[in-house]
Amino acid sequence: MSNSVDDWANGNAVVCNGIPGLTKEQRDLCYANPDVTVAALKGIQMAISECQHQFAWHRWNCSTLTPSSRTQKNSIMLQRGYRETAFAYAISAAGVAHNIAKGCSMGRLISCGCDPTSFKGKTPAKARGTHWKWGGCSHNLDYGMEFSRQFLDSREKAGDIQSTVNLHNNQAGRLAVANNMQVRCKCHGMSGSCELKTCWKVAPEFRMVGKTLKDRFRSAILVAQSNLGSVTPLTRIRGSRRRRPNDRQRQRKRDRHGRDGNIALNKKKKSRDLTKQLYYYQKSPNFCERDPYQDIPGTAGRRCNRTSPGGDGCASLCCGRGYNIVRQRRTERCRCKFHWCCFVQCQNCTVEEWITVCK
Repeated sequence: MSNSVDDWANGNAVVCNGIPGLTKEQRDLCYANPDVTVAALKGIQMAISECQHQFAWHRWNCSTLTPSSRTQKNSIMLQRGYRETAFAYAISAAGVAHNIAKGCSMGRLISCGCDPTSFKGKTPAKARGTHWKWGGCSHNLDYGMEFSRQFLDSREKAGDIQSTVNLHNNQAGRLAVANNMQVRCKCHGMSGSCELKTCWKVAPEFRMVGKTLKDRFRSAILVAQSNLGSVTPLTRIRGSRRRRPNDRQRQRKRDRHGRDGNIALNKKKKSRDLTKQLYYYQKSPNFCERDPYQDIPGTAGRRCNRTSPGGDGCASLCCGRGYNIVRQRRTERCRCKFHWCCFVQCQNCTVEEWITVCK
């Protein structure tokens, strides 16, 4: 028995010692749960892929993020307080919670299984109008979120604005998963009569989580640190302090009184749950020029759309430097045929096209 225990411990050490950049707390957590730690790292890898999808046509496109840099925290971008940094932390924490929650329910992890919670609350929309009960194997989100906290939040101990904001954004990422949990139901009965439905909860597609956090990125909140260590959202900075002419003051007063009936409604509409929002405390650079010391690759050589007025357009992506038109050759699958039974056989075709890339 002792030999099997020793072998198990040695195997854990081999797995955990092969992961670079872990803190002592993370390594101890890995020794206790090596399979869950591997799932966490795969969740980070999934998060980085989603980040690159969401920012594919932005000047910053997550290209400098790697699984090792997110674990080691050696990327300069991850040591800043930009909006982009906020998204990187949030999507990583979400990826860890999401992948572990699914892994538990699929039986891939030793220390967890299906969500043991007895769900209470309103009837799922899919089960209304028929008899139903909670059942199946719900994704164990509670376990995934808790491991995400232990694994990622343990790095933030300084109590300064950077750690405070990182902890907030980690939790905002996890909430993006929790607030989008979905219900799946299965019918039971003779000949598909669906006399009874069994329902369970699953984590959303990670693309939905990415879109949710991308919306949070667009509306991220600038914060400052108080003397007590907490962060406070900043109000919009006022412009000039010069006194306005009296006639303009009177006009503003009349306008304000004319809107009195809508003030309460407008305030209600504008109120936001700050726990779900992303926080940042530094203005982002333009990411146009390459700066290896700031972990900024620049946009030179990036493909752009010369006819688009949006962020993927050459005018925006190339930062005014202009673009070159080049011929690109690529190989893709073509002339695919289905053969009975059961495989698809394709040929490789060479395709040439003219593309525009930033100077």
